[in-house]
Amino acid sequence: MKKSKVFALNAIAALSLGTASLTVNAGAQPVSATILEFADKNTLFVADSDGGQILAYELPTVKPAKTSASYNLEGAGSKIAKLLGVDSHSINYHDIAIHPVSKEAFISLSTQVKGKRTPVIIRANQNGDLAKVDLKSLPKTVKKLTDTATDGVKFWRDIPASTLGITDLDYVNGTLYVSSLSTGEFASTLRKITYPFDKSSTTSHVEIYHTVHNQTETRAPIRAMTVLDLDGEETLVAAYTCTPLVTIPTSQLKNDAHVKGKTIAELGYGNTPLDVIHFTAQNQQQKMEDYVLVLHKERSADLIRVSDIVNANKQKGLSTPEMWAKAGVATRPVPLAGVLQAADQDEQFIATLKRNMVTGDMDLVSFRKGAYFRLNDFISEYNFSNYKYVPEQDMFRSFQNLLKTDSGYSDLVR
Repeated sequence: MKKSKVFALNAIAALSLGTASLTVNAGAQPVSATILEFADKNTLFVADSDGGQILAYELPTVKPAKTSASYNLEGAGSKIAKLLGVDSHSINYHDIAIHPVSKEAFISLSTQVKGKRTPVIIRANQNGDLAKVDLKSLPKTVKKLTDTATDGVKFWRDIPASTLGITDLDYVNGTLYVSSLSTGEFASTLRKITYPFDKSSTTSHVEIYHTVHNQTETRAPIRAMTVLDLDGEETLVAAYTCTPLVTIPTSQLKNDAHVKGKTIAELGYGNTPLDVIHFTAQNQQQKMEDYVLVLHKERSADLIRVSDIVNANKQKGLSTPEMWAKAGVATRPVPLAGVLQAADQDEQFIATLKRNMVTGDMDLVSFRKGAYFRLNDFISEYNFSNYKYVPEQDMFRSFQNLLKTDSGYSDLVR
């Protein structure tokens, strides 16, 4: 698309968004592309942590997905590297988001070639088709953030604080919630931004009690979060490094407010949470129930019933040290080793970016809700051709056949 046409599209977008025109910048491109979040059927938020801004891209209209289908793109990382013409080791993966209409997967990553880092967004479908999203061709609006962390401070010698300038996004009913590290006295910052973008925004500073560290903390940023309705009150559920789980009523997030979160759980020391997602799935009584899934860098994932979070949130909260064991709200460990990022795909699946433990490659695969594992990751007694299911195992056999079909092995159904 020609540059003049791109400018015209942005101008049209500006006129249609009223005061958001103040944030439209036809020439601004992201320095980084980290966190992704969909606003509605064709608006994609891209967090540019290094650039201290959030870009809202208007995607072309697409047709709805016809059926629910699992992602089975094993070795997706090698295919993406080939598409971009780079070595697979030069790619850092950041996030995954699912288009709410087409159910296509959008993947944010960056390539590092000869010292130059380039942000990239890849679009993929369940057929294995991959394409680079041409961000320059899309109309967009831009929200610049203030007082974001810069690279003036570095962690472990070479990790700039700007990488924590935007750590997560969640969009709810016209409001974009942004967790970040800022340069203020209270460095852990939550922002409320109206979309369509305008001049207004709310910045709050957050402190929490960290049970493992046995101290109140104001610097540690939220690493992953989701916004839920907890017993009629809109509440942010946030996970921090090493790994407290905290609730914060969004009504408290007023400009320049100093907010104290309630620690409702300790999920384990020596760990960084990677993602927090909310979805609905069947429980053990085959009834639909709301869940929160917390993905971890160093631990198995935690599945938590929202009803348990509601009950925990009614309590006082944790206020005494707990170094070695979990504490607070009940959790169920689920075997999602190697999963870096996840997104609620549809009624049946969650889609994930998963490091393959055998090949080391990056996979784009779905997990069936309720199971939270892929049967083809294992070799067990059931795989032997002479294994016979007894009548009492008929339900179990049917479930295994379903998981085989999910993973692309329908020819092995028995």
